[in-house]
Amino acid sequence: MDSSDYIYMMIWINVRLCLPFTLIVFALGCVVRLDGFPVTFYMNLLVSNLIQLAGLVALMVKINENNFHPICFVALGCGALASICFRTVFALERYFLISWPELHFIRQTKGYVIFCVLIWLFAIFLFPLFMMFSQYIFFVLFPLIPTPVFIFCVARTPKFLPAATSLTTGEKRRIVAALMLLLIVHICMILPLSLSYINSYFGGSYVKYNSSLILFLFSPFMDLILFVFMCEGLVDKLLMCFSCHSCSR
Repeated sequence: MDSSDYIYMMIWINVRLCLPFTLIVFALGCVVRLDGFPVTFYMNLLVSNLIQLAGLVALMVKINENNFHPICFVALGCGALASICFRTVFALERYFLISWPELHFIRQTKGYVIFCVLIWLFAIFLFPLFMMFSQYIFFVLFPLIPTPVFIFCVARTPKFLPAATSLTTGEKRRIVAALMLLLIVHICMILPLSLSYINSYFGGSYVKYNSSLILFLFSPFMDLILFVFMCEGLVDKLLMCFSCHSCSR
C-alpha cells in the first residue's frame, strides 16, 4: 500500500468511526456534568470537527463522481481552521483558570459566546479569502501561530499550580492532562502538515506531505479524548486503576 491508500483508509475510518463517536460524545456533553465553563468551547470544537468530517465525506463523493465542487473543500477548510482556533482558546482558558483565576470574562456566558462567534466568523470569511489569494500563507501560518501558545501554557502552568488553592487536586490534574493532550495533538498531528507543505513547496517529497496528512486526519479522534479530562472524577478513577495495577505487578 502506498501513502494515498493509507489516506483513503484514514478517511474511511473517520467516516465509519470518528463521525458517529463524535455525535455520541456531543450528546453526552449535553447531559453529563463536565468540568466548568470550557464545555462551550469543547462543544464548538466538536461541531467544527463534524463540519470538517462532513466536508471530507462530500469531497470524496464528488471526487469519485469526477464532479469536484469547491464548497466541499471550503467546508473542510473552515472546519479545520475553526478546530485549531477552538483548541487554542480551550488551552488558554485552562491556563488562565490556573494562573489568573480573577479573569472571569473568558469564563462568563458573554465571554465565551463572543469568542465562539468571532472564531466562526474568522474561519468562515478568512479561509475562502486565503484560498483565493495565498494558499501557501494559510497552510504555513495558521498551524504555526498556535504552537508557541500551547508550549507556553504547558510550560507555565506547573508554576502556578501551588497557588491555585481554589481548585482541587483532581481539577488541577485534569487541567494539566488536557493541556498536555492539546500540545501533543498540535505538535504531532497539525504542525507536521505545515512543515511538510513547506518542504513540498520547495520541491520536497510528497510522500512526507501525505504522511503528515494522515496524522492530520487522525486529530479529530484525539479531540474525543478531551472529553475524558472534562468529566469530573473519571481521570482520577483511571489513574487510580492504573496505580493499583502497577502496584500489583
